Amino acid sequence: MGLIKEDVPKGLNPTRLAEWIVGRILIQNLCAQFALKYRGLTPNESGKPFLIGSSAEISISHSFPMAAAMIHLHNPCGIDLERARNKLVKIQDKFVNEREIAYRDNLQKLCAIWCGKEVLYKIYGRKKLSMRDETFIEFETDSVMNGIIQKDQIELHYRIHYEAVRDYFLAYSL
Repeated sequence: MGLIKEDVPKGLNPTRLAEWIVGRILIQNLCAQFALKYRGLTPNESGKPFLIGSSAEISISHSFPMAAAMIHLHNPCGIDLERARNKLVKIQDKFVNEREIAYRDNLQKLCAIWCGKEVLYKIYGRKKLSMRDETFIEFETDSVMNGIIQKDQIELHYRIHYEAVRDYFLAYSL
């Protein structure tokens, strides 16, 4: 019996297949640490992955060749891993808003903002959420951001931890 007890999706390119496998191995190991039975993952209607037969919340991120995952027994959680790439400078108008304008063209801060907003998106459940207009990042320290979701008359606040890992940024919130 192998490590992966689920049907492997067909048609994935080698990189995407490696990410799919590693994500599941990470979640299986986290389940073992929390004494949760791993029965596989399934997406909800928005595409967010959930543990089959468990109310624990999970989050997975990969940016080849790196991968990260987290689990929380009771609350939504989010994790994101991203390489600091010049593409973020090119697309910054899609995710940077007026509150974050001071960080335009600063690749390191843009990567941290992108990761923070991805964390918020994952916590929110991958439902429709504008990265530019409904999510906001405020830097508190060199390792903590305040993440804010403002949507439909609701304002949600999250403390997001972030750090550089080689030429990647890792951000997460419990």
